[in-house]
Amino acid sequence: MKELDRPLIQPRKSVFLTKARSAYQQHLGKKRIPTWLIVMGVLVAALAAVTPFYILLRMFGADGSAWLRLLQSRLWVLMGNTLMLVFAVTGAATIIGVGLAWLTERSDLPGRKIFRWLFALPLAIPAYIGAIIHLALFRPRGGLVPQALETWFGYTGRTPSPTGFGGAFFILTLFSFPYVYLLSGAAFRSLHASLVESARILGCRPWKAFLSVVVPVMRPGITAGALLIALDILAEYGTVALLRFETFSSAIFVQLSGRYNRSAAVVLSGVLILLAFLFLWAELRLNGRARFTQIESNWRESRLTPLNHWKIPAFLVGSAIVFASLVVPLGILTHWSIAALSDYAAFSSIVRTGSQTFGNYIVNSLSTGLLAAGIAVILSLPVAIFAVRYPGKMSRLLSQMCQVGYAIPGVVTALSVVLLVNRLLPFFYATPLVLVLAYVLRYLPQAVRSSESALNQVSPSLEEASRTLGKTHGDTFWKISLPLIMPGLLAGGALVFLSSIKELPATLLLRPAGFDTLAVRVWMWSHDGFYLQAAPAAIFLVLISIIPLALLLRKVQAFR
Repeated sequence: MKELDRPLIQPRKSVFLTKARSAYQQHLGKKRIPTWLIVMGVLVAALAAVTPFYILLRMFGADGSAWLRLLQSRLWVLMGNTLMLVFAVTGAATIIGVGLAWLTERSDLPGRKIFRWLFALPLAIPAYIGAIIHLALFRPRGGLVPQALETWFGYTGRTPSPTGFGGAFFILTLFSFPYVYLLSGAAFRSLHASLVESARILGCRPWKAFLSVVVPVMRPGITAGALLIALDILAEYGTVALLRFETFSSAIFVQLSGRYNRSAAVVLSGVLILLAFLFLWAELRLNGRARFTQIESNWRESRLTPLNHWKIPAFLVGSAIVFASLVVPLGILTHWSIAALSDYAAFSSIVRTGSQTFGNYIVNSLSTGLLAAGIAVILSLPVAIFAVRYPGKMSRLLSQMCQVGYAIPGVVTALSVVLLVNRLLPFFYATPLVLVLAYVLRYLPQAVRSSESALNQVSPSLEEASRTLGKTHGDTFWKISLPLIMPGLLAGGALVFLSSIKELPATLLLRPAGFDTLAVRVWMWSHDGFYLQAAPAAIFLVLISIIPLALLLRKVQAFR
């Protein structure tokens, strides 16, 4: 009787809703998204994207006179300088990184297992510390190299200037190539031997096989590393300021700290954000939707290429890069540190500067870096769970919104934090929490990517088995998922910590009075020419950075 009472033709709206609901449930694997997860994911994504969009909003609402002054004066010069440095450093670092990755992974280079570590360790040295060493070596008056030329050879003529575009290009390339080197090395290690062998069987010469087969497979890794370098050069302040090469970042810093012209700083920051978004778009267009998947189960490693008579030149080139990027900086910093500890006046100024001690600098660096890393990892969890366990357009959009922050330079992040905190949270201003907030906004993408990668490696069947045994979502996460993804979370936290303790422009602009970190003291002492005082703080900063970097490298099988 009930069947007869049911209408033979359902209303059109009801049929549409039924089909839409069934299609949506089928797309999600018949899993209902928890409301709290949606809310948390939206809040974290909004927090990550608030800084660039707020700056863009302020930029388009800026006074026309600010635009006119910049267009008539420095805007085009800054644009040319910035793009010239970005393209030059990215291109050179990419060539060096891919070349060194091939030497350590696909050739019989002597000592290649040791070189794997040595080529990666320059990431622990901030580029502005390299710029300090560069100036101390090559400055025209008082530089170590001009003094040595005069003492040993009696040469008193002019030497090449260490400042300007040439100096910035050299230093940034020297300390940026590990980005491409690490990603290219991972791509070389995962390359199936049959790809190159098939190309050779079809008559391709070695170089043609490399360019037509290997490079397309490695393209995602190479472009990802090149994008990281380009975004870092856009964000670089300390190196270009020390070497007197004006870019957008240095000009924004001057407008904020020297001229206190926020309108001009907002306009310049907006243009810099648009440039960063342009690089992101170009990388997406270059890779498109291409995916490279191994279809054979019997994976095997490619045979090493014998270098033959090129073995010694390759070893010398690799040794020269290690010498310039690792041995020279650490050697000079160690020498200066010993000299500073031997000099009473220098030692006294290092131990105590005003009301602060050297221990305060260490504690301030560690506390803000660790707090930022912990908060970033916690905030990354809802976004990662949403994106991995409930894939769809909404979760993908939220994940991509969380990646925006890394494209925003530290000086722009500092400006947006100042504007937002003054307007919405004035009680936060002039506290270390503002510094932590800037670190989280700047480096949250690193934590999100690590969390998503870790969660992707955990089979959903483990969580489903726990749920069928009567465990709640909370119990399943704490007892099953969290222990399995903890190494990935720690890796993400280590990345955020490593980046935070080296961050310079945001720290200089946002730190409260009397709150100096190791990076700030290195900058202030070296900017005033007190290299002996800066050396212990610099070498301590490098040693702290090596610890999380070594933990990250050991997660890669090749570095064990």
